[in-house]
Amino acid sequence: MTIRLRSSALFKPALIMLLLTLGACTSIGPNAIREDQVDYADSIGHAATRQLLLNLVRVRHREVPSFIAVSQLVASYGVEYRGEASLSFVDRVTSALQRQTLKEHGGRVLAAGSYSDRPTITYTPLRGADAARLLLNPIPPGVLFALLASDQPAHLVLGIPVAAINGIRNTTGDRQELIREGEQFREIIGLFDQLSSEERLALRFVEDNGTRQAHLVFADRNPAGPRENRLRQLLDLDASRHDIPIVFGLGKGQSSELSIHTRSMIEVMRALSQVVPLRSGFRGETGNDLNPVDPLLSNVRIYAGRSAPSDAFAAVSHRGRWYWIDQDDVETIELVSFVMLLLNIADTTSSTQLPIVTIPSG
Repeated sequence: MTIRLRSSALFKPALIMLLLTLGACTSIGPNAIREDQVDYADSIGHAATRQLLLNLVRVRHREVPSFIAVSQLVASYGVEYRGEASLSFVDRVTSALQRQTLKEHGGRVLAAGSYSDRPTITYTPLRGADAARLLLNPIPPGVLFALLASDQPAHLVLGIPVAAINGIRNTTGDRQELIREGEQFREIIGLFDQLSSEERLALRFVEDNGTRQAHLVFADRNPAGPRENRLRQLLDLDASRHDIPIVFGLGKGQSSELSIHTRSMIEVMRALSQVVPLRSGFRGETGNDLNPVDPLLSNVRIYAGRSAPSDAFAAVSHRGRWYWIDQDDVETIELVSFVMLLLNIADTTSSTQLPIVTIPSG
């Protein structure tokens, strides 16, 4: 940009303003952090939600889930500015020709600047031992009860990730024994919810030979109350014990411990994927005994169609068809967000160097 001034009276203020402007320019670092950190976090979180939704669709159609993590994000910013100003005064020039030239052209101001924003994003595919740990390992029971102790609803914490508690299975079916067992499991979840809201349950960790073991602690109050008594009856827990170790187990276990059979993340995804509509013509529909608790599943909706609403909470395309979650569907958003939380907790990716894809953008 070039500015020509015809008189020194006009030029002097312009020169002063230019110098003040250049001097006022400060680092963009603090502003970049305030504005970009939240935007990057929101974008990464939204992309992870869409990736989970896509994997639910893939699992529903008997395909292998695939995860790619944003392992590194480097945002590079640059600001460059330069300016030039010159001024000649007419009263210092004796030549008539020079005096006339200055009157016509005055002084000169040059200003230029540039700004660059070049983020570099590194993606790491999840594979090998890391994929096995994330998808195949059962979720530690202590982690689930820690979530329960942090006011996460019991119908989320125990509804999908738990396959059985003290031998009582989380199942649905047409046979009478399955119906009765499923009703008992749902009653247990309701009792855990009520006792947690009444602050009659707590969690503590005990170090034993370098291993941390979770203990469920009942409030030491007399009398125990009908809900606590009913929970102890259903789980066949010793009524005299207020400190119950939580262990991973497939069966009923002892009356002095709480035996939890947890599912792996791939089992959790298989259970949740049952709400995904199958595409037309797909012939892979089979029964699945890993359905979550019926009331929870009945409130979950994943929609499918030729196009997705622009304001959907999350939407993905799979083989020419769109799948999405409605932005106002609180129950589905709550459940999907909880599964995202489980994935984040279960992510034990090692530092082993994996193939990466680095994409400069911007």
